[in-house]
Amino acid sequence: MLVHGREVKFLRTVWAINEIAKICPMKNIGRFNEVLKSESTIEVNETWSTFICSLNMGYEMAQKFVDKDYVSNPLTEEELVTLTEEEFGSLLTEAMQAWFGDKVTVEAEEPKKKDETSETSD
Repeated sequence: MLVHGREVKFLRTVWAINEIAKICPMKNIGRFNEVLKSESTIEVNETWSTFICSLNMGYEMAQKFVDKDYVSNPLTEEELVTLTEEEFGSLLTEAMQAWFGDKVTVEAEEPKKKDETSETSD
């Protein structure tokens, strides 16, 4: 997604997970949803800002190893608060896609019915 004229990308890295975990109860990333239950709009927006910035920084940090000439230009929380709600929501959607990645789906087939008559040996 373009933000202030530049392409912004996201990557779920160990560093990003650690940064997000810092705002979770007991620093446990498994408790991230608890932070989002706040009734404070400010706290929820700050939580999502941390989420977005951390995943973007994860991408920026990793990109330096992919391309030695890469010039890092990470998102800042100050930059995020200048976005419209719609832009912020779109950015959050992209960050969430990076967080969840490709979901593995399993297609299950209905079990085949056994024949009513079974062969027995006498």
